[in-house]
Amino acid sequence: QPQSDTVLLSQVEEGDYLVRRYLVRHGGDEARYTLKYSISASRLTNLIAGNAEELAELDKFMNGLKQDTSIHVQHIEIVGYASPDGNARSNETLALSRAQKFRNMLDSRFNASTHYKVQLSSAVEPWKACDGGVESSAIADKQKVLDLINSSAAAPTIESQLKSMPAVWSVFRTQILPPMRRVEMVIYYNTDRVVEVRTLVEKPKPAPKPQPQRMVCPCQGVQIDEAIGIIVDLSDPNAIY
Repeated sequence: QPQSDTVLLSQVEEGDYLVRRYLVRHGGDEARYTLKYSISASRLTNLIAGNAEELAELDKFMNGLKQDTSIHVQHIEIVGYASPDGNARSNETLALSRAQKFRNMLDSRFNASTHYKVQLSSAVEPWKACDGGVESSAIADKQKVLDLINSSAAAPTIESQLKSMPAVWSVFRTQILPPMRRVEMVIYYNTDRVVEVRTLVEKPKPAPKPQPQRMVCPCQGVQIDEAIGIIVDLSDPNAIY
C-alpha cells in the first residue's frame, strides 16, 4: 500500500496487466564497527588484532556511499569506551578522546561531519560489565570474583582486591579488560528499493453469440439447421424427397 515513504515511479499496461513501479524507502538499516585500543592510548593502530579488517570494511562502506545513491545516511554514532581499571577521571578523559580522535580520522578520510550528522559520546565501563568475561574465563573461583565485581565496593577497592589475586588479575589484564578499550561506531541509514506491482486488468467480455435455432421445414422428413444446413430424415423408405 502507498505510504509516506513510497513514491509511484511509473504506470504502464503490459498485456493483461497494469504494472506499477514504486520507489520504497526502507528504514532501520545499520552498519556497525568496533575498533580496539591499547591501554591508556587514544591513538588507533592496525597492530591490534581485528582493527585492520574492521577499518577495511568501514572504508568499503564509506566509499560505497559515493557510488550508491540508494543509501541515505540518517546519522552516525561514535562512542568511546575505557576499561574500569586506573584513575576514574583519567578514564573519562581517555574515553572521550578516543571518540573525538576517531571522528577526526573519519573527517580526514571521508569528510564525515560535513556530509552527515555525527554524534559523539563516551563511557567508562563499570567493573560489573566484566561478568561475561569472568564466566567464560578459566578463573578458578569464579563466584568469588563475581561477588566482588558486583559488590557495592568502590572501584579502586575492587581493583585492589583483584590485583591481590595474581592469577585472577592476569586473566583480567590479558583477556577481560583489553576488549573494553574500544570505540564503537554505528551508521544508521535508509535504503531505496524499486518494487514492481502487477495487477490483472479485467477486460470486458465479448457479447455471447446467438445460439443457432433449428427450424422445421413443412416438407416431410426435412429440417433446416442454421448451423449445419439441411437435415434430411431418410428413415422412411417410402417418403418422396
